[in-house]
Amino acid sequence: MRTLRRVLLLALISISGIALLAPLAARSAVTTPTVPIDHLLLPQAEAPTSTAERSLLSARSARAEASALHASEAVQAVPLPTPAAAAMEATLHAIATPKPTPAPAAPAPQRVVTFDGGTVWDQLAQCESGGNWAINTGNGYYGGLQFNLATWQSYGGGEFAAYPHEATREQQIIVAERLHAARGFQPWPACRVKLGLP
Repeated sequence: MRTLRRVLLLALISISGIALLAPLAARSAVTTPTVPIDHLLLPQAEAPTSTAERSLLSARSARAEASALHASEAVQAVPLPTPAAAAMEATLHAIATPKPTPAPAAPAPQRVVTFDGGTVWDQLAQCESGGNWAINTGNGYYGGLQFNLATWQSYGGGEFAAYPHEATREQQIIVAERLHAARGFQPWPACRVKLGLP
């Protein structure tokens, strides 16, 4: 019984909805006549005087077609302007060029200080650095006897020069004798063996 009532209620609602919406649907189905806007396209055409009469509508549509045809012919008949010829001459402009920067100077050749003396220090320098007391190869060891910077400073080399290769041969030998007094020839292990030093 309840289902039957629900079905009847739904049927009643749908029928009343259709009855309410039918006038709206019928109203939307009526076509509204379109008014040509040829008076906007061509200024010389006359503006429409009345839109109520149907006979005028057919006359207007004929007139609109004629105006559109006339307008398309007018557009086709107007010749397009040709662009003016442009001169194709090159114009040269002077631009200041920057002065070339000089190339960086080449590093000064490394100073070579050798001594052909027969002392043990000269023999040790010949073995360690080829006898060049001013050598600095960038390996962390400097001068003829290849001091590292910490050893050089620990044994008083700073009183002569900041780096061993900047000191003279005699100054390097003074620091080497101080080091030898403390440690013997052990700071030069490879050359000590090669030269047979104790």
